[in-house]
Amino acid sequence: MKSYITVAKEHRIEYIVEKSRFIATAIPCETEEEAQAGIARINKEFWDATHNCTAYALGPGQEQQRSSDNGEPSGTAGKPMLEVLKKTGITNTLIVVTRYFGGIKLGAGGLIRTYSHSAAEVIHDAPKTLYAPRQIVSLTINYSYYGAIERFLQEQNFHYESEFAEQVKLLIYVDPDEVAALETTMTNLTNGQQAWELLEAKMVALPYTE
Repeated sequence: MKSYITVAKEHRIEYIVEKSRFIATAIPCETEEEAQAGIARINKEFWDATHNCTAYALGPGQEQQRSSDNGEPSGTAGKPMLEVLKKTGITNTLIVVTRYFGGIKLGAGGLIRTYSHSAAEVIHDAPKTLYAPRQIVSLTINYSYYGAIERFLQEQNFHYESEFAEQVKLLIYVDPDEVAALETTMTNLTNGQQAWELLEAKMVALPYTE
């Protein structure tokens, strides 16, 4: 399993360049069908636009990549937008840049800069989610140890869930590389009085800050 970053929710920016109106929309999507549905929705919303240019990347390693100039000169819109996704590593994301032509031609260089900038800005501004592999660990302890363990987990920014019955059961989401070190720490904090079990490993959505 490989970590990857995607936009957390749909985000949009808008600005004017040489009297042309540019609207950039970033949309999370996990499949080709979702990406195409997003494109169709934007095409319907901005049905009267001069162009709705698109780029998207799918898969943890951006295995699927597509782009379209949608009537702009070849290589001046979709490809520069796709390059932004490739450069940032953002995946499972669709970018649509809508243009309402304002009467002034930008030239090939101007178009490349504008579409690239539009994609970069909407990606930069959009909230993002980090999907990372985590080993889920079950830890069962006596109540007397819970305070110290909770403080440690919070200080180290572990994501965890607690269940309270005769004993406390915690489900801790751990970076696979940190499992052994965490087990040692838990053993020390409980004087060895804990039940430790490795459960499943899964991809977990985590807040992302740049």
